[in-house]
Amino acid sequence: MLFKHKHLLEELRSNGRHGTAEILSIKTVGEGSSMRAMWAPDNDLGSGWMDCWMRLRVVPDERGEPPFEVTVTTRIHTLKFQGSAVPVWYDPRDTSKVAVDYEADLANHDHWVGVSDRLTHRHDQRLGLAWAPVGGELLPLEVLAKQGKGRISVTGPIEKLFGQHAVAAVDYIRSHAAAYAPELDPSWFTRNDLHVDEPYGGLPPGLTVGETASAGLAFAAACASLISGHPVRVDVALTGGVAPDGTLLPVDDLKGKAHAAKEGDTQLLIAPKANEPDLFHVSNRDRGSLQLVFAGTVAEALHTALTKRAAKDHHPRLP
Repeated sequence: MLFKHKHLLEELRSNGRHGTAEILSIKTVGEGSSMRAMWAPDNDLGSGWMDCWMRLRVVPDERGEPPFEVTVTTRIHTLKFQGSAVPVWYDPRDTSKVAVDYEADLANHDHWVGVSDRLTHRHDQRLGLAWAPVGGELLPLEVLAKQGKGRISVTGPIEKLFGQHAVAAVDYIRSHAAAYAPELDPSWFTRNDLHVDEPYGGLPPGLTVGETASAGLAFAAACASLISGHPVRVDVALTGGVAPDGTLLPVDDLKGKAHAAKEGDTQLLIAPKANEPDLFHVSNRDRGSLQLVFAGTVAEALHTALTKRAAKDHHPRLP
């Protein structure tokens, strides 16, 4: 299988096109698929690889080419989850011919080994968690549920800086819950409180209320994830303000936010459509390794940010 995959990869590198694929579903198959095998040396072909079956949603690099879904069986070195992204090559004339670029994936993984804080989000995928570039860093932002009376609370270090923006974003999603979680009992919100938090890592110094307004979209994504059961994709960061009526508001310093997202090892940054003219400010280096998607509405942004399939337990879980 290794020879066959390598041959196809080399063929598509020469004659095909490049893209990024979201893993819609994945399972290991055959031998060499244990956790221990993942970390074995590359030259130990009996244990250095994992054979995987993947259902992928491929987004071509070429503008104008539509995304497509495909099923592949491949070999990879690094641990992957639903919602992860992998580099791929494909035949534009026959999109069933897709090869995961395991060498580029491994090189990207090795580049970040040892930078554990930056990599945390790649291995911390849970309902109610989203990531936002704020103050030059990538911050985890979380919405949790606990039994209560339908209140929204923001506590801890983020209360003064993020409070009003977090409440506006979460309240908007709560008011439009049927669009994101149509099977959720409406009375759930009257029986539970929503608690907003920054779960770990601390806040960058010098943050202002104006700067933290850009985290509203991430709070909305975290809340939508919690109630819908769809995790936020681990390769995605979000930036944008959310007005009380749900309008997606532009942010200041798209250049800095894109750089923070790239340094945090995300592969896709979702930003408001109103910021699209600011794209030319983003450095070529950051644009070369970071895909920017501009959304006109909160709903459009969350359609891209959330995984296509729900977690097994798709109802909000209490602590």
